[in-house]
Amino acid sequence: MDIADRIRPMGILRSFVAGVVPATILYVTHYVLVPAFVLRTGQSYLVGYLLGWASTMTLFFIGALAAHRLEGNPWRWSAFTARYRLGRMSGQDWAWTGGMFAFILASYLGLSFTARWLAQHPWFAPHPIFPTELQPGGATARAPGMLMGSPITGVGWVAVAYAVGWFFNIAGEELWFRGYVLPRQEAAMGRHAWIANGLMFTLNHIWQPWNLLVLLPGALVAALVAQRRRSTWILMIAHGVANAAGVVVAALNALGLVV
Repeated sequence: MDIADRIRPMGILRSFVAGVVPATILYVTHYVLVPAFVLRTGQSYLVGYLLGWASTMTLFFIGALAAHRLEGNPWRWSAFTARYRLGRMSGQDWAWTGGMFAFILASYLGLSFTARWLAQHPWFAPHPIFPTELQPGGATARAPGMLMGSPITGVGWVAVAYAVGWFFNIAGEELWFRGYVLPRQEAAMGRHAWIANGLMFTLNHIWQPWNLLVLLPGALVAALVAQRRRSTWILMIAHGVANAAGVVVAALNALGLVV
């Protein structure tokens, strides 16, 4: 039996579960576990964040791998790439990747005002413990030699931990939502699957409720592109490049190269 023939449809109810479970894990991690860790251990928020962020993103990655096996697929790279749409990129795919990156960046910057507006409402406001980088406008917040309120110059492990978190963030989210979930949604919802997938991806960031309107257009278009091109690589690359600035800044600050 072909791998595509083993893909089980994922309707609205199952999509809801597949989206709510990871979103809840992220919310509890950032609003309960990380603040509790900081309070009880006296460690900086940066340490708690890196532990919580890297751990939850690793769970996404493991979940995607486990889902592949639970469908009865063999542990072969060829089988994994076929199921998760990780085939060779064509020239058109690379063009779509560039366009997707540009759209993500443009929509994020163009709608950044909505984050500041939503954050004024209690239900959408950041947790009081969140540092500047995790608040509205935080993507452009910079303090030489600092990250999330902690000095990191000469602290190489921070750059390494941030890079690890970035890798599992991109690989985990994209493999789960675009590689595993989207094909199942297509089997149930046909050409409208991208709508459900984009909404799921957006709501996965409910722990940053002020950013929901910022993320929604990019998430919807990303799901549409992934569905039309049948490629998870496009989103993994575009998403990865869009988030790479944080890795670079952390590394430069740790090396003392940002003044």
